[in-house]
Amino acid sequence: MPKLVTVLAAVLVGFAGVAIAHDVAGEHGREEEDAHHHLAEANGVRALHAWTRATDEKTALVFVTIENASGAEIRLEGAESGVAARAELVGFRLKDGEPDFARLPFVPVKPGHVLILQPRGLAIRLSDLDHPLAKGEEIELEFHFDSGHLPMHVQVEATDAAQHSHAGHQH
Repeated sequence: MPKLVTVLAAVLVGFAGVAIAHDVAGEHGREEEDAHHHLAEANGVRALHAWTRATDEKTALVFVTIENASGAEIRLEGAESGVAARAELVGFRLKDGEPDFARLPFVPVKPGHVLILQPRGLAIRLSDLDHPLAKGEEIELEFHFDSGHLPMHVQVEATDAAQHSHAGHQH
């Protein structure tokens, strides 16, 4: 177990500039989110704008913003989806100079903070997809936290998308 803790600590330190966690306090001025497709909430934890890229491959990465408005630290531990054999929390790294993703057992989110899963940072990796993902499609995914599970719709964006498009909805 000490090796796992050491690996996790090293990986999290490596993501310090990429995995964004900040205070939620200034976030309340935004317009209300579309609760059905772009927001999921339970027990003081909110997931906003989950998205992935269209792909013909058997693997996809899911990105999302997670807000912890609860009074306790939470841990994002992974996910599951009916369109993939596996869904796991991963973090971007360079391995021998090549882009790679390392599996992570969890990432903590302190009370009042935000964690952003984004390209070249943290993500949920869906493996062995049962079909190609097409732009405009939505898939269902359930985030796993130590405090419970949070189901959400994931929007499929263009293959070269760098962020959730917000097309078709206002905020």
